[in-house]
Amino acid sequence: MRLETLKQFDWLNEPQRVRFDEDGMYVTAKYRTDFWSCSRYNFQKDDGHFFFCYVLGDFCCDLNWEFDTPKQFDQCGIMLRTDQYNWFKASIMYDDETSPMLATSLTNEGFSDLATLPLPRGTKRVWYRLKRRKGCYIVSYSLDGEEYMQLRKFYLIHDADDIKVGAYICSPQRDDFEAVLRGIDMS
Repeated sequence: MRLETLKQFDWLNEPQRVRFDEDGMYVTAKYRTDFWSCSRYNFQKDDGHFFFCYVLGDFCCDLNWEFDTPKQFDQCGIMLRTDQYNWFKASIMYDDETSPMLATSLTNEGFSDLATLPLPRGTKRVWYRLKRRKGCYIVSYSLDGEEYMQLRKFYLIHDADDIKVGAYICSPQRDDFEAVLRGIDMS
């Protein structure tokens, strides 16, 4: 990962630890962080860590995360957002320590949904691709960095020309979840 590329990125809710080496950016999530919104039950978490840049118009964002010891509900993936009430995320998430899932959540006007897809046991690395074309978003994933499968197509009710896009990580139930952002590319 080239450090010069990362200069255009910023943090929303900076994590407790970030370090770099030749493998990528190591990020440790703070305890009880998450992105989730359920206005009906007056529950909102907007304190996960989001490493983003602003993009205008159509784009394609590719990134990949690797991790070793995920626990229940630990997440690292891709995100876009206009504000705290309108955003999308896709990530690996463990319902328990042996059952990895690919989870997506679209939040419009403060209401989050959740859709999941089971992944093979032992999954430790996921590639994500998020595209915007003429106001439509398409998210895909890969387990090998070569073959991508479409996961979801969606629209934001409150879309914007300049939108925040990037990588996110959070740990709703523990304080030592570390993952490595191996690469991020915006075109």
